[in-house]
Amino acid sequence: MPIKTFAPHAEIVYPRVTSARQYITQMDGHFRESAHSVVEVTVQFSVPRSASVQGWLLQSVGLLTEGTPVHVVYGSGPHQNVDYYGYVHSYRISTAETDPKYTMNAEVSVTYTLTGASSDMQSQRSRAWRAVSPSYIARTVCRSYRLAPFIQRGATRLAERAQNSQSDFAFLRDMAEELGLRLVVDNTSVYLTEPLVSLRRGREIPSFHLTKISGIRDSVYSFDVLTGELEPGGGKRTRVESFGYNRHTKFLSRTVARTSAQARYTSYTTALPSSSQKEAGGRAAGKASTSALWVQAQSRVRGDGRLKVGHEVWFQGVGMGPKNIGTWMVREVAHHLEIHPTDSRLSTFRSDLVVGRNRPDGLDVIRRDDLTATITASSLSTGRWHAQHIGER
Repeated sequence: MPIKTFAPHAEIVYPRVTSARQYITQMDGHFRESAHSVVEVTVQFSVPRSASVQGWLLQSVGLLTEGTPVHVVYGSGPHQNVDYYGYVHSYRISTAETDPKYTMNAEVSVTYTLTGASSDMQSQRSRAWRAVSPSYIARTVCRSYRLAPFIQRGATRLAERAQNSQSDFAFLRDMAEELGLRLVVDNTSVYLTEPLVSLRRGREIPSFHLTKISGIRDSVYSFDVLTGELEPGGGKRTRVESFGYNRHTKFLSRTVARTSAQARYTSYTTALPSSSQKEAGGRAAGKASTSALWVQAQSRVRGDGRLKVGHEVWFQGVGMGPKNIGTWMVREVAHHLEIHPTDSRLSTFRSDLVVGRNRPDGLDVIRRDDLTATITASSLSTGRWHAQHIGER
């Protein structure tokens, strides 16, 4: 097998490029909770000097126009190939006098900005939901875009919920934040779960080490953790209280989120009014759940395409410190690949992570096989990406 197969690589699988005059030199992918994924792909065009200014794009298959569906495969080996499905949001052409100069060709760089398959959920609309559960709302919204919903069912029912001139994605994001759930989009799959639920499908957990031993090349380039109950740049763990209005007694009743009752400081959920103690208790529990991963760390590691939001990652080594060894939950990841066109040994791949824990010395991850048992593939139909199976969940 060629050595380049094990080196960092990226390829545009769709639309298929038939010309050898273009190749990917750089890729940056950004993935986080409650946000659309964004990927920037830089393509180097080798333009024949004999071509006219208007004709070189046609000879090189041409630029990908706005809205074009794109399928990118990237990774650092056969076992780490990752698929990304998105649409061209915009592109920019960048050239400089310092670009490589050749006798027969001129080099021109084009950077495509791609947004994920969930970007179709940006149209604003107004509608009302009555006497339905959050899981029903999420399933209905996702299936209307032919996205596969993986929703953690709950007993909570919403008496009434209005969507006023708001996009479906923003509506799901705000609902998830109020209920203490985590919204994660993975290509054509949408997850709405508790923050501690693992979205990992397989058994493998990417692991990285920081030994600080001479002669050993560590896979953790940097690690920075900030622990503290009220540190603004790190964790935030507070006693969450809420108040509900009792129509019969005309008084406000106080409720405390059970999971945060032992915290040192107090915060209140007063952004939205609560018409009952039950509703106030639900909002207090939701706010406490959103800060479940209150211990946060930032790390730069050797690139690995298996690092995804909602998946676990393992850190080890004496250089990590006494309490930081073990499992963490990925909350945000940015992949950066620089690909050398002729020498794969000069290619680089790194990943920047934001990870979290629910306690300083460990992570109490919840494994929910019912959420990840079905692996949904993505297909192209009428120019849009959609999940092959949207399920009955």
